[in-house]
Amino acid sequence: MDTKELGAALLQLDDKKRDEYFKLLADPVFVPKYNYKDWEETRDHPYQKLKKVTESKIVSIRDFETNPHNVFAAHEFLAMADCSLVIKFTVQFNLFGGSIFALSTDRHKHLFDKIDDLSVCGCFCLTELGYGNNAVKMETTATFDEAKQEFEVHSPSVLSQKYWISNGYKNANHSLVFAQTIVKGKNEGVNAFLVPIRDTKTHQPIAGVTIND
Repeated sequence: MDTKELGAALLQLDDKKRDEYFKLLADPVFVPKYNYKDWEETRDHPYQKLKKVTESKIVSIRDFETNPHNVFAAHEFLAMADCSLVIKFTVQFNLFGGSIFALSTDRHKHLFDKIDDLSVCGCFCLTELGYGNNAVKMETTATFDEAKQEFEVHSPSVLSQKYWISNGYKNANHSLVFAQTIVKGKNEGVNAFLVPIRDTKTHQPIAGVTIND
């Protein structure tokens, strides 16, 4: 078995797609960097790599329906360059983007291209300080206001703060928030809510949203 045949067997990609990934990773932005000067640079460098990935249009959240193998291949190739990049990638394309794609209705489809090109950059607000991944015990609520015809999202205690939220502090302008859904005083279980957290033009936090380092 020659190297090309072995590569095809291991990667399970056609030659064209494989070469697209290798061409992408040849960009100088993917050269490893160590000893960042501060936290800002530490956070910024993986984001610059993620921007290169999205600009290449090599992967899309629509691939979950049409070509899911490409999403997993993207993880494998990007992990060869930078595991911090893979974390940002999987938050944007799997946890945030993939969940929106899976849970979407027709009125959410306008978001797909924006997620793909990072103009809608997301974080995934499931875990809470006091409950981790024990979602059924979470305290954050989304209470339906019949007069306003909208949900009010509220984390009522220290333990209910959404924690371990990659992308949240610096890059995200939207969050997918999981909360106990209260309608007419009845708990209808945990559901996901798309919540703007920063203005997409100014990148300033939306009023009422607190984002901690």
